[in-house]
Amino acid sequence: MRKNSKILWFSVAIVSALVLTVPSGLKAAPQQTPTEPQVLTNAVANQPIHFDVSPSLSELASKARSPQTGRSTHRPRQPKMEKFNAAGQQGISRVSGVRPTSSDPLISATVGLGFEGVGNTSYLSCPNVDAGVAYVPPDTNAAVGDTQVVEWVNVCYAVFDKFSGALIKGPILGNAFWAGFGGGCEADNDGDIIIQWDKNNHRWLASQNDFGPNFTGPYQTCIAVSQTANATGSYFRYAFPQPGFPDYPKWGLTPSVYYQTQNNFGADDGFQGVTVCGYDADLMLKGSSKATQVCIVDNSNGTLFDDSMLPADDDSVNAPNPSEVLLGAIDNFLPGDTHVYEFVFRVNFNNPKNSSLTGVDGSMPISVPAFNLALCTSGPFLTTDCVPQPSPGSELLDTLGDRLMYRLAHFNEHGTQHFLVTHSVNNTTAVAQRWYEFRAQGLGTTRLSLYQTGETPDDGEYRWMGSVAMDRTGDIALGYSRSSAAAGDYPSIYYSGQTAGDTPGTTETEALIKQGGGSQFNSFNRWGDYTSMALDGVDSCTFWYANEYYPVDGSFAWATWLASLKFPNCR
Repeated sequence: MRKNSKILWFSVAIVSALVLTVPSGLKAAPQQTPTEPQVLTNAVANQPIHFDVSPSLSELASKARSPQTGRSTHRPRQPKMEKFNAAGQQGISRVSGVRPTSSDPLISATVGLGFEGVGNTSYLSCPNVDAGVAYVPPDTNAAVGDTQVVEWVNVCYAVFDKFSGALIKGPILGNAFWAGFGGGCEADNDGDIIIQWDKNNHRWLASQNDFGPNFTGPYQTCIAVSQTANATGSYFRYAFPQPGFPDYPKWGLTPSVYYQTQNNFGADDGFQGVTVCGYDADLMLKGSSKATQVCIVDNSNGTLFDDSMLPADDDSVNAPNPSEVLLGAIDNFLPGDTHVYEFVFRVNFNNPKNSSLTGVDGSMPISVPAFNLALCTSGPFLTTDCVPQPSPGSELLDTLGDRLMYRLAHFNEHGTQHFLVTHSVNNTTAVAQRWYEFRAQGLGTTRLSLYQTGETPDDGEYRWMGSVAMDRTGDIALGYSRSSAAAGDYPSIYYSGQTAGDTPGTTETEALIKQGGGSQFNSFNRWGDYTSMALDGVDSCTFWYANEYYPVDGSFAWATWLASLKFPNCR
């Protein structure tokens, strides 16, 4: 355990996963599709372990306390690495399956409001409210409501005015949402956080998994749902059980069901599959203690093919979706694949045994242009620590290139459903952001097909940690980090995307959101688990992007920045 105000908790199993043997014999071939997609029906229903109604945020913040010892989010576990390690050694090839588009016009969206978020710096300092403890990485996550923006980074959050960027409250410890609640939700502050805005019901959802003392369980999901559109008001608070160590949780909100996914590592003893859960939002929004959680544990019928799923998160208003689409499982083959894998979760709260998960064991593949996972070699080993920085002696940063990146943004447009997602891939010179638009025709249709895909330029720059969304006119905004070893090219925040009417697959020339001023040192190579591109539900035109940067060279000294973006044709 590290001290001197820099404490990071790692188990031996996590540390051993940081450097990975390069596999051989794992071909980039798709999982074969059976005659019919495979289905699981092993749903388990749970009532809340505990429920209450909280006081206002002001009172909660004054009651929140730091854990007895310093803790932080662990490094996300890579479900396929044990399989890769057993396969031997081979080189990592580089390929660009999508044409470079550096000659395309400058992105037409412009930056509106921009302001500093929570950080490990002196401004909005998380360590100042957490007993001087600094954490890495920030896991930058933000959501935008009717009048407020809430940013939650690892163990602290803050509330801002949407129109001015002025700080309303914060930074506040993340477990303040459950101050006075009791149990691990109140006692621990384990990170792996998500803040979300329910656009249809105008409520906030805050969630944080609890790993128990020393990360050994009991495991549970802590959920706070606001009673009003005011993030500083009171919350309905819930704790629900999880069947195994719940790593890398992600959320997708629909009008009547809240969906959650996480990689399941059992009793902290290895990858067991994916836990896919649905929560009865109708009852949670009413503050009912009878709200039900229905979960299916997907072990891919024993193959462990499925992992790191993203549930679709609804950006459209008043467009019901009777079943949930999920995407994931892109890390099964090396050096890469020609498919993204779809899943469909149908939850039934009245009769949970009728719930089902379709597409198990990669049995609903969607064909995409060939890609290589954003991995690199370190001597005889394979690693995701690939991104260089310009300062001498700075560390290589983690691409998190084995999975699709948060969010899977879903938008309904006159019956056409659009699904947007991104991930990091190797191109011929560095790392690129690959993005997809999948479509399904008709409300309720769940079988997706690829409409278009694009990539950032193949120009020697490393672009990673992306997030993507679409506005109501079809404009696409893609945010990400960019860095290289070139002098002064510090990790910085950029955006690109596509203007409605562009040739499909076009990725317009990027623009800068926030210039970094330094490189990261001695911070376990970690640059977050995700960033977030949120769409404002009030106008369905304004995007809000949140990401991290370093003002100067440092260790554990990240800052975050929030910025609004808008395309000129969206009114």
